Amino acid sequence: MLRSKTGLLILSHLLSWLAVAYLFFTKGNSGQKQDVITVERVNIVNDDGTLVMAISNKQRIAAPRIDGKEYPVDMIERQHFAGMIFFNENGDEVGGLIFNSNELPDGRKYGSGHLSFDRYRDNQVVNLEYQENIHGLVKSGLTIHDRTGSGAFARNLDLLKEYKYDSITAERKQEIIQEIKALKHTGKLGAERLFLGSQNEIPQLIMKDRSGRKRVRLFIDSTDVAKLQFLDESGNVLQEFPKRTEENLKEL
Repeated sequence: MLRSKTGLLILSHLLSWLAVAYLFFTKGNSGQKQDVITVERVNIVNDDGTLVMAISNKQRIAAPRIDGKEYPVDMIERQHFAGMIFFNENGDEVGGLIFNSNELPDGRKYGSGHLSFDRYRDNQVVNLEYQENIHGLVKSGLTIHDRTGSGAFARNLDLLKEYKYDSITAERKQEIIQEIKALKHTGKLGAERLFLGSQNEIPQLIMKDRSGRKRVRLFIDSTDVAKLQFLDESGNVLQEFPKRTEENLKEL
């Protein structure tokens, strides 16, 4: 009886090891090289399951999240892009990489590539991007923003969501428009402060004040003449080196 039990135990262990070996050398081997992996989305998570990065096609692109709230993908027109979205320890979005490009039947091209990094509980503060639209704009470069981190950005998203998706009166829509304008006017949504890049073959450095108004422009015009301009709050040129011409003004 003892011999019979011992034999069964040995056989059980042998079968278990054979099963482990099979899994290791086939599907169970996580270290096994895979030449091609075809998926629509990959979620990278922390030990507790919190999403920290999502890589996907445009149909499964991650939705924007802030303060624990998720907003519709098409609210910010992200549905047109494949890419990679980053999230912080709270599961809120902190930046990402999105891209797409195409050509219309009439030959007009459009495209965008955008890598950005967001301030905590706010919008992007650094982005590197390329833009091209069907109207002839071609722009590429580095943009720097100042953000308050006050939480006003989340309020802005709430207002946009209500405006676009809720059944509200025309009066309420006007109230939302005015509140968003007030957030922008008071600087609570921050402002673009610097752009370094090229727009329609004009390389340029643009610096803006705290309200996002252009105050300094350094560029090379279409005749390969370098220009430095200082502007007032209304965008009028105060000084320019060398002296400005009408052609220079049309370039920008």
